[in-house]
Amino acid sequence: MTTADAHLLAGAYALDALDDLERAAFTRHLGQCPSCAEEVAGFRETAALLGTAVAVGPDERFRRRVLAAVAQTRQLPPRVAEPTSPVRRSPWRKRALIGIASVAAAAAVLAGGISIGLDQSVPGRPVPVADGAVTSAPDATTLRTAAAGGGSVTATVSRRLGKVLVAAQALPRLDAGHAYEVWLTGPGAPRSAGLIHPEGTVETALPAGVDGVAVTVEPVTGSLQPTTPSIANLAIG
Repeated sequence: MTTADAHLLAGAYALDALDDLERAAFTRHLGQCPSCAEEVAGFRETAALLGTAVAVGPDERFRRRVLAAVAQTRQLPPRVAEPTSPVRRSPWRKRALIGIASVAAAAAVLAGGISIGLDQSVPGRPVPVADGAVTSAPDATTLRTAAAGGGSVTATVSRRLGKVLVAAQALPRLDAGHAYEVWLTGPGAPRSAGLIHPEGTVETALPAGVDGVAVTVEPVTGSLQPTTPSIANLAIG
Protein backbone atom coordinates (compact mmCIF):
# COMPACT_ATOMS: atom_id res chain seq x y z
CA MET A 1 0.00 0.00 0.00
CA THR A 2 1.44 3.35 -1.04
CA THR A 3 1.11 6.52 1.05
CA ALA A 4 -1.30 7.92 -1.55
CA ASP A 5 -3.49 4.81 -1.22
CA ALA A 6 -3.41 5.04 2.58
CA HIS A 7 -4.75 8.61 2.57
CA LEU A 8 -7.86 7.37 0.75
CA LEU A 9 -8.76 4.77 3.38
CA ALA A 10 -9.66 7.04 6.32
CA GLY A 11 -13.42 6.78 5.71
CA ALA A 12 -13.38 3.00 5.25
CA TYR A 13 -11.21 2.63 8.36
CA ALA A 14 -13.55 4.77 10.48
CA LEU A 15 -16.50 2.55 9.49
CA ASP A 16 -14.64 -0.77 9.94
CA ALA A 17 -14.89 -1.48 6.20
CA LEU A 18 -11.32 -2.79 5.82
CA ASP A 19 -10.15 -6.38 6.03
CA ASP A 20 -7.59 -7.43 8.64
CA LEU A 21 -4.52 -6.83 6.46
CA GLU A 22 -5.72 -3.43 5.27
CA ARG A 23 -6.69 -2.39 8.78
CA ALA A 24 -3.27 -3.36 10.16
CA ALA A 25 -1.49 -1.47 7.38
CA PHE A 26 -3.62 1.64 7.85
CA THR A 27 -3.20 1.52 11.64
CA ARG A 28 0.57 1.69 11.16
CA HIS A 29 0.12 4.59 8.75
CA LEU A 30 -2.26 6.35 11.18
CA GLY A 31 0.43 6.57 13.84
CA GLN A 32 2.62 8.56 11.45
CA CYS A 33 0.01 10.75 9.73
CA PRO A 34 -1.71 13.48 11.82
CA SER A 35 -3.94 14.51 8.91
CA CYS A 36 -5.38 10.98 8.57
CA ALA A 37 -5.87 10.76 12.35
CA GLU A 38 -7.83 14.02 12.26
CA GLU A 39 -9.89 12.79 9.30
CA VAL A 40 -10.71 9.49 11.04
CA ALA A 41 -11.79 11.40 14.16
CA GLY A 42 -14.12 13.56 12.05
CA PHE A 43 -15.66 10.53 10.35
CA ARG A 44 -16.22 8.82 13.72
CA GLU A 45 -17.87 11.96 15.12
CA THR A 46 -20.26 11.97 12.16
CA ALA A 47 -21.10 8.32 12.76
CA ALA A 48 -21.61 8.92 16.49
CA LEU A 49 -24.01 11.80 15.78
CA LEU A 50 -26.30 9.39 13.92
CA GLY A 51 -27.51 8.22 17.31
CA THR A 52 -28.97 11.67 17.98
CA ALA A 53 -30.82 11.97 14.66
CA VAL A 54 -34.63 12.09 14.69
CA ALA A 55 -36.88 10.67 11.97
CA VAL A 56 -39.10 13.31 10.35
CA GLY A 57 -41.81 12.40 7.86
CA PRO A 58 -42.47 14.51 4.74
CA ASP A 59 -45.13 17.22 4.81
CA GLU A 60 -48.36 15.68 3.46
CA ARG A 61 -49.12 18.62 1.13
CA PHE A 62 -45.61 18.47 -0.31
CA ARG A 63 -45.97 14.70 -0.81
CA ARG A 64 -49.24 15.15 -2.73
CA ARG A 65 -47.70 17.83 -4.97
CA VAL A 66 -44.73 15.61 -5.80
CA LEU A 67 -46.92 12.60 -6.62
CA ALA A 68 -49.19 14.76 -8.79
CA ALA A 69 -46.20 16.16 -10.69
CA VAL A 70 -44.81 12.66 -11.22
CA ALA A 71 -48.12 11.48 -12.67
CA GLN A 72 -48.12 14.35 -15.21
CA THR A 73 -44.44 14.22 -16.19
CA ARG A 74 -43.49 12.26 -19.30
CA GLN A 75 -40.69 9.84 -18.55
CA LEU A 76 -37.68 9.82 -20.86
CA PRO A 77 -36.56 6.53 -22.41
CA PRO A 78 -33.39 5.02 -20.96
CA ARG A 79 -30.13 5.98 -22.60
CA VAL A 80 -27.97 3.14 -23.83
CA ALA A 81 -24.30 3.93 -23.34
CA GLU A 82 -21.73 2.93 -25.91
CA PRO A 83 -19.67 -0.06 -24.74
CA THR A 84 -16.36 1.02 -23.29
CA SER A 85 -13.33 -0.76 -21.99
CA PRO A 86 -13.69 -1.61 -18.30
CA VAL A 87 -11.72 0.64 -15.96
CA ARG A 88 -9.68 -1.30 -13.45
CA ARG A 89 -9.42 0.09 -9.95
CA SER A 90 -7.08 -1.17 -7.31
CA PRO A 91 -8.65 -2.88 -4.26
CA TRP A 92 -7.38 0.03 -2.14
CA ARG A 93 -9.31 2.56 -4.20
CA LYS A 94 -12.46 0.43 -4.06
CA ARG A 95 -12.22 0.34 -0.27
CA ALA A 96 -11.63 4.07 -0.17
CA LEU A 97 -14.67 4.78 -2.34
CA ILE A 98 -16.85 2.57 -0.12
CA GLY A 99 -15.69 4.37 3.01
CA ILE A 100 -16.07 7.87 1.56
CA ALA A 101 -19.53 7.07 0.17
CA SER A 102 -20.64 5.61 3.51
CA VAL A 103 -19.54 8.63 5.52
CA ALA A 104 -21.02 11.01 2.96
CA ALA A 105 -24.32 9.16 3.21
CA ALA A 106 -24.17 9.42 6.99
CA ALA A 107 -23.63 13.17 6.79
CA ALA A 108 -26.53 13.52 4.35
CA VAL A 109 -28.78 11.56 6.69
CA LEU A 110 -27.92 13.89 9.56
CA ALA A 111 -28.59 16.97 7.44
CA GLY A 112 -31.98 15.59 6.37
CA GLY A 113 -33.07 14.64 9.88
CA ILE A 114 -33.55 10.94 9.10
CA SER A 115 -32.54 8.29 11.63
CA ILE A 116 -30.89 5.07 10.44
CA GLY A 117 -28.97 2.25 12.11
CA LEU A 118 -25.21 1.83 11.77
CA ASP A 119 -23.64 -1.53 12.60
CA GLN A 120 -20.11 -0.92 13.90
CA SER A 121 -19.93 -4.21 15.75
CA VAL A 122 -16.61 -5.82 16.61
CA PRO A 123 -16.31 -9.45 17.76
CA GLY A 124 -16.72 -9.51 21.53
CA ARG A 125 -18.56 -6.16 21.67
CA PRO A 126 -22.31 -5.53 22.03
CA VAL A 127 -24.00 -4.31 18.85
CA PRO A 128 -25.12 -0.65 19.19
CA VAL A 129 -28.81 0.02 18.63
CA ALA A 130 -30.55 3.37 18.34
CA ASP A 131 -34.34 3.20 18.29
CA GLY A 132 -34.95 5.52 21.27
CA ALA A 133 -37.42 3.09 22.88
CA VAL A 134 -35.39 2.82 26.09
CA THR A 135 -36.19 6.40 27.14
CA SER A 136 -39.94 5.74 27.02
CA ALA A 137 -39.87 2.25 28.58
CA PRO A 138 -42.11 1.90 31.68
CA ASP A 139 -39.18 0.72 33.81
CA ALA A 140 -36.65 3.28 32.49
CA THR A 141 -34.30 4.66 35.16
CA THR A 142 -31.95 7.59 34.52
CA LEU A 143 -28.71 8.24 36.41
CA ARG A 144 -26.28 11.12 35.96
CA THR A 145 -22.73 11.86 37.10
CA ALA A 146 -20.18 14.61 36.58
CA ALA A 147 -17.19 13.67 34.43
CA ALA A 148 -13.61 14.33 35.46
CA GLY A 149 -12.36 17.35 33.54
CA GLY A 150 -15.82 18.78 32.87
CA GLY A 151 -19.20 17.83 31.47
CA SER A 152 -21.37 14.94 32.56
CA VAL A 153 -22.54 11.45 31.57
CA THR A 154 -26.10 10.12 31.82
CA ALA A 155 -27.29 6.51 31.59
CA THR A 156 -30.93 5.53 31.02
CA VAL A 157 -31.55 1.84 31.71
CA SER A 158 -34.44 -0.46 30.82
CA ARG A 159 -34.01 -4.01 32.09
CA ARG A 160 -37.31 -4.97 30.45
CA LEU A 161 -35.94 -4.04 27.02
CA GLY A 162 -32.41 -5.11 27.91
CA LYS A 163 -30.93 -1.79 26.76
CA VAL A 164 -29.00 1.17 28.11
CA LEU A 165 -28.74 4.65 26.57
CA VAL A 166 -25.57 6.54 27.47
CA ALA A 167 -25.49 10.28 26.76
CA ALA A 168 -22.52 12.64 27.01
CA GLN A 169 -23.03 16.31 27.77
CA ALA A 170 -20.33 18.94 27.21
CA LEU A 171 -17.36 16.60 27.57
CA PRO A 172 -14.06 18.38 26.76
CA ARG A 173 -12.93 18.12 23.14
CA LEU A 174 -10.02 15.74 22.60
CA ASP A 175 -7.12 15.90 20.17
CA ALA A 176 -7.40 14.15 16.81
CA GLY A 177 -5.73 10.99 18.08
CA HIS A 178 -8.16 10.26 20.94
CA ALA A 179 -11.86 9.62 21.52
CA TYR A 180 -14.24 8.79 24.36
CA GLU A 181 -15.25 5.13 24.69
CA VAL A 182 -18.17 3.67 26.67
CA TRP A 183 -17.77 0.47 28.70
CA LEU A 184 -20.24 -1.92 30.30
CA THR A 185 -18.84 -3.20 33.59
CA GLY A 186 -19.65 -6.09 35.88
CA PRO A 187 -18.22 -9.52 36.62
CA GLY A 188 -15.25 -10.13 34.37
CA ALA A 189 -13.55 -7.73 31.99
CA PRO A 190 -15.27 -4.51 30.83
CA ARG A 191 -17.03 -4.73 27.46
CA SER A 192 -16.85 -1.90 24.96
CA ALA A 193 -20.14 -0.32 23.86
CA GLY A 194 -18.43 1.87 21.27
CA LEU A 195 -17.09 5.39 20.90
CA ILE A 196 -19.16 8.39 21.93
CA HIS A 197 -19.11 12.02 20.77
CA PRO A 198 -18.59 14.69 23.49
CA GLU A 199 -22.25 15.65 22.92
CA GLY A 200 -23.47 12.30 21.59
CA THR A 201 -25.26 9.13 22.65
CA VAL A 202 -24.64 5.39 22.52
CA GLU A 203 -27.57 3.00 22.91
CA THR A 204 -26.64 -0.65 23.26
CA ALA A 205 -27.87 -4.03 24.41
CA LEU A 206 -27.54 -4.65 28.15
CA PRO A 207 -26.27 -8.20 28.78
CA ALA A 208 -27.20 -9.98 32.01
CA GLY A 209 -24.81 -9.26 34.86
CA VAL A 210 -23.82 -5.77 33.75
CA ASP A 211 -24.12 -3.41 36.73
CA GLY A 212 -22.14 -0.36 35.68
CA VAL A 213 -21.24 2.06 32.89
CA ALA A 214 -17.88 3.78 32.52
CA VAL A 215 -16.31 6.21 30.05
CA THR A 216 -12.59 6.42 29.28
CA VAL A 217 -10.31 8.29 26.88
CA GLU A 218 -8.90 5.89 24.28
CA PRO A 219 -7.05 6.04 20.94
CA VAL A 220 -9.32 7.26 18.15
CA THR A 221 -9.42 3.72 16.76
CA GLY A 222 -11.00 2.41 19.99
CA SER A 223 -9.69 -0.24 22.39
CA LEU A 224 -10.72 -3.78 23.28
CA GLN A 225 -10.01 -3.03 26.96
CA PRO A 226 -9.68 0.30 28.84
CA THR A 227 -6.18 1.77 28.69
CA THR A 228 -6.77 4.84 30.91
CA PRO A 229 -8.63 5.53 34.19
CA SER A 230 -12.33 6.22 33.70
CA ILE A 231 -13.54 9.82 33.65
CA ALA A 232 -17.09 8.80 34.65
CA ASN A 233 -18.64 5.81 36.42
CA LEU A 234 -22.32 4.99 36.92
CA ALA A 235 -23.66 2.09 39.01
CA ILE A 236 -26.81 0.94 37.20
CA GLY A 237 -27.63 -1.97 39.53
